[in-house]
Amino acid sequence: MKTVDASRNTLAFALSVPAGILLLVKGISGPTEAYFWLLDYLSGGVIIDELIQSLVTIVLLVVIAISSLGGLAVLAGGFLIWKNHVLTGKLLITLGAGVGTLWVVFLLATLATTGEVASTISQYSLIGWIGLILAFSARLVAK
Repeated sequence: MKTVDASRNTLAFALSVPAGILLLVKGISGPTEAYFWLLDYLSGGVIIDELIQSLVTIVLLVVIAISSLGGLAVLAGGFLIWKNHVLTGKLLITLGAGVGTLWVVFLLATLATTGEVASTISQYSLIGWIGLILAFSARLVAK
């Protein structure tokens, strides 16, 4: 069983390398705008305790920093998966590329309801889409 997991993690690493490179070439990073919106929303008095507010702010700023790395975070995540740090590697891939299961469901729902397939596809170009699909595949394959 251990060799199956190791080979899946090696495959995840092999998928994450071209994914990270393609994302770097295209300049795609995670959804930092959404994290900034969440930071602004939570800073608007939603959390009353100052200590908790400071902790939430620090965590969100770290998430924003990792997400803005884009392809570098995907490459680092793939390397961590290869070294059997799967949970951390998957998290880095998700933050760096912005591709998690929730993202795919949201994208499909948006495409289905708005019918703006062409504008969504052109937003990332073919290179970006291949990178995003490879990053998502690497995340799914990792065990």
